[in-house]
Amino acid sequence: MLCIPIGPVNFEIFHTALKKQYPQAVAVAIGGAIGDAVWATVAFFGVSPFTKSYYLEAAFLLATAAITLVLGIFTLKDSRFIEKKEEEMVRKIRRKRWAFLKGLTLVLVNPLGIVSWMICLQFLRRVKVYIPLQLRYEVLLFMVVTAGAVSYFLLIVFITNKMKHIFNRQRTSKITKGLGFLLIGLSIYFLYNAAKAFFFNTHVLSLPQ
Repeated sequence: MLCIPIGPVNFEIFHTALKKQYPQAVAVAIGGAIGDAVWATVAFFGVSPFTKSYYLEAAFLLATAAITLVLGIFTLKDSRFIEKKEEEMVRKIRRKRWAFLKGLTLVLVNPLGIVSWMICLQFLRRVKVYIPLQLRYEVLLFMVVTAGAVSYFLLIVFITNKMKHIFNRQRTSKITKGLGFLLIGLSIYFLYNAAKAFFFNTHVLSLPQ
């Protein structure tokens, strides 16, 4: 449960699976899971520069806002594209080769990734679960987090695939359009918090010290 990533990557995996691009959805899932494992490992070794720098936090939020906005715009464009013939969709699917990097980037630029793992590791300490400072345990942590996140993401793809019979083109187009507006709304939220951190020198995320 602690390995469930927070952020726009969830919407991107659902959106990709909704368009029946299952290999691409799995690639996004694997990239996102590895990104989440990177944040877990970084949080384990400490992230004091991140917790002390308002500008670094603002930069992460700004990058997340930009990427989320682009995803939202492309998702809105896809809502119109879905209404075309399925053969045309297949041709477009074959041109998408950056799904893995998309999933990885979506997690790595998301400041919620590092914050959530800082909170998770503090929770583990409170319940007296400690990870020894040895390489084999850090490697194991990375593998377990990756496996946990991949399992969660693949569950999204699996459920979407099993429910594909209820997603006709018109309904899929409406859901995709809703996801597009949701992503744009998230980008505005991230942009607002980036401006708040940059101009008012205020931490906008709950950063455990």
